[in-house]
Amino acid sequence: MAGSDARTGTRRTVAKSLPGSLTVERTAGRIEAERMAVAELEAWRTSVLPDPSAPMDAETLARLVRECYDALGIDAGVGAGFSVNTVHYYRRKAILDEPAGRTSAARYDVRHLWQAIGARLAGHLGLVTLAEARNAMRGVDAERLVAFVAARVVDARARVRLRQTASRAVTAARPLAMRDQSTESASAVAARPLPGVLAGNRWPPAPEVSSPSVVISLPGDAWCIVPASHPAHRSASAARELVTALSAALRIPVR
Repeated sequence: MAGSDARTGTRRTVAKSLPGSLTVERTAGRIEAERMAVAELEAWRTSVLPDPSAPMDAETLARLVRECYDALGIDAGVGAGFSVNTVHYYRRKAILDEPAGRTSAARYDVRHLWQAIGARLAGHLGLVTLAEARNAMRGVDAERLVAFVAARVVDARARVRLRQTASRAVTAARPLAMRDQSTESASAVAARPLPGVLAGNRWPPAPEVSSPSVVISLPGDAWCIVPASHPAHRSASAARELVTALSAALRIPVR
């Protein structure tokens, strides 16, 4: 992990798969999930904005951004606080295309709606920066705009599933770790914690899976959750220690 910010490196890697940038291979399952998300987004847009050219003021735009997340079942925290001020901020940062008119007379259309939804969700996921989201969505056609948003919806849902899986894994592994290994059934699969995690037969407190985290996409449909407070996001040495610990847990030497 070169550089002083492991999170920045991750974001740049993920950004290569975004519309408008370099393309990386996607699994058939991922492609299908994004296709279904596109259909959901279009169905929602048709229900709330039958005429895509209909002008909106900043207040309407902000309200529809929040309603979209709610309709798709996205974490309520994503839309919380998205307001007229957020719309104005996105305009100043050139995340949104220039609207028609100025100041309070500015009017937006469906392109701005997709840009606002995609940028907010991308920033919430922590996979790309707002600048990278802007570069992926500014000036592209409507189809690619919706594709960008759909990909972020799939990312958000994958994060929820990953947290649920992690929570179930902790619950399932806890009783296994507390048993006498000599009496374990041959068919039982014990959890293999990172080195130093267990002290004797005591199981540490379960991690708070609902805490803010960065979900890192890896090859082969693998995912890694790193708490947002982890020093690996700010320190190259801490990031290397994390990689070394994971390598040891997988019993594969670091090259």
